[in-house]
Amino acid sequence: MNKIYLSNPRGFCAGVKYAISFVENVHSIYQNEQIYVRKEIVHNRRVVNDMEKKGIKFINELDEAPESSIVIFSAHGVSPEVVQTAKDKNMRIGDATCPLVTRVHRKAKKLKETHQIIYIGHEGHDEAIGTMGEAEMFLVESEDDVLSLKEKVNPNKPLTYLMQTTLSVSDTKKVIDKIAEVFPSVEHPDKDDICYATTERQEAVETMMDSIDAMLVIGAPNSSNSMRLVQLAQKKKGKSFRVSSADEIKKEDLDRLDIETMGITAGASSPQVLIDEIIAKIRSFYPDVIVENFPNSREDSMNFKLPKELLK
Repeated sequence: MNKIYLSNPRGFCAGVKYAISFVENVHSIYQNEQIYVRKEIVHNRRVVNDMEKKGIKFINELDEAPESSIVIFSAHGVSPEVVQTAKDKNMRIGDATCPLVTRVHRKAKKLKETHQIIYIGHEGHDEAIGTMGEAEMFLVESEDDVLSLKEKVNPNKPLTYLMQTTLSVSDTKKVIDKIAEVFPSVEHPDKDDICYATTERQEAVETMMDSIDAMLVIGAPNSSNSMRLVQLAQKKKGKSFRVSSADEIKKEDLDRLDIETMGITAGASSPQVLIDEIIAKIRSFYPDVIVENFPNSREDSMNFKLPKELLK
């Protein structure tokens, strides 16, 4: 391996920074109390493990935490049912939901009385579960799923769609085109719901494809945006692959792939320290490798401000 090009933007997005900062701020203010976080705050074990070392506890469901305790909802959002359960248990609630996910929740609340809603997303994903808890929706993941809705949609009631924020831009367009074909009267939103970070990271990978032999995506297997980056890269460069940690990088694997120039990107929940560790591991195998940002790439400059009151 002679060269590594780093994709920009890569790694933490504004929503992930927001969620992590939210937890860290609550932890610093309420140092003498146990902080609980429902689900992984973001889909990255390194981030979760670092918080656990500080004494923050992660739970799957609210019944794992005592009544009146502090509980924080993850970046992916939760359904109204989960919020009500927390209130019934007199919990002090911290909502670290990414503001862009919250925007989709607000749309769902606004539309549910007047429209039928198709939700484009991945079944079982934390974000999809939370959003679909706001209203009755038809979940679709593919063009075939859209076809299966023909007999389910009421032709006399307005129809529109929402989507998970971390989807593949190109794959989602195919699904939207199929929705428009099957349901010509569908009302298209003014703006789609795929977040800027997902779009920009996918576009950055696309621009690198002709200059590399393979793309290494750093991200967890349950990170939707990371998996979309892998799929996107593999369509043009079949040697592209994904790892979650430096421990997964083996010299014999890299040698077998015979990569001269490799690109590296990272999912929106992958911390810079993890990216640095993986680059260091590769450099230990190939000391002369040149590592540089891909030409004409740009940084992610968006940020979200924390609310003045962290707990409700």
